Amino acid sequence: MPPTKTLHTLGPQATDCYRAALVYEGRHPDVDWQVKLHASFPAVLQAVEQDPGAQILLPAALQLADGTDWGTLHYRYLERWQLVDVFTHPLDPLVLVHSLRRTGIVDLHPATAEVVQHRLPATTQFRYASSKWAAYQAYQRDGEFCVTNQANLQSTETVLKRWQVDMVWTVYQV
Repeated sequence: MPPTKTLHTLGPQATDCYRAALVYEGRHPDVDWQVKLHASFPAVLQAVEQDPGAQILLPAALQLADGTDWGTLHYRYLERWQLVDVFTHPLDPLVLVHSLRRTGIVDLHPATAEVVQHRLPATTQFRYASSKWAAYQAYQRDGEFCVTNQANLQSTETVLKRWQVDMVWTVYQV
């Protein structure tokens, strides 16, 4: 019987993190994986603190709303986490969409801010969400622009820009 291991990452199943978790599972078929999805990266970090021996899957482009990024976490947990795997897997195509609402709000995950920093009017308010999926949910309520995954879109959306993004994924043993 294969050993059981827990892998914590960002959810829900619509996220790139979940798709990367499935790729990681496929790379290690000798393990019975329990993938635990969390609503935000701070929730992922909190969960692994309570689950010694688990693993955590993080994208190298991770950035939290408070400015904490992957590099910060790598060094913060240097003596408690062990980097056990690194692999590449593309994100779902990243898109910038525009609605007819004139709210001046762009909904996005903090890690994607750089791709639209100079594409939007200077007066645009950046409203950060815990994931690209959550950004799209907020945009549907009252946003004017949104950076999200193409897979999240309804067919009626106006896409202003599309990017193909390769991502580096890191897995740590906690």
